Amino acid sequence: MRIKTSLIVTAGVLSIMMTGCKTQIDKGTAFLEEGKYEEAVEMFEKASEKDSMEKEAYRGLGISYYELEQYEKAAKAFQSAIDKGAEKTPELYNLLGISYMKTEQYEKAAECFASGIEMEDAGEELRREMAYNEIFVLEKAGDYTQAKEKVDSYLQNWPDDEDVKKEAEFLETQAGNE
Repeated sequence: MRIKTSLIVTAGVLSIMMTGCKTQIDKGTAFLEEGKYEEAVEMFEKASEKDSMEKEAYRGLGISYYELEQYEKAAKAFQSAIDKGAEKTPELYNLLGISYMKTEQYEKAAECFASGIEMEDAGEELRREMAYNEIFVLEKAGDYTQAKEKVDSYLQNWPDDEDVKKEAEFLETQAGNE
């Protein structure tokens, strides 16, 4: 499992800042940048009560909970952001996928990673991370056949990954035994 939190959080914070939302969003974002996640939660919760700011408030709330390692709350906040119409980004789907992964909701995690991977604006490093995590969660869900298919696809794109090559060997033995 690969998680590059600082890059993801930085992208998330920049996304929030670029939306130009008002006071609580700005304060919450500042708290995120300072690593004051509990204070950020408070600001984003206040902002989520206002219809005009709720979608970005839920995104910020999700990032705050994520940083506090409260993954169930993070997943709910990220899903609320999507449901309320927040911009769907590869970073958002990755954070939601990781939150689901941490709460052992592997099927939901796999769906999020797949959605993020398909997005055109997903950078190469993020796409690779999500593809790796997708393999991991499919295996955890016991779907060895699909995990093996994802490993094969992964190795077509990144043939130098020795860890995934070993995983491919393992999945080869498991795929037919489901």
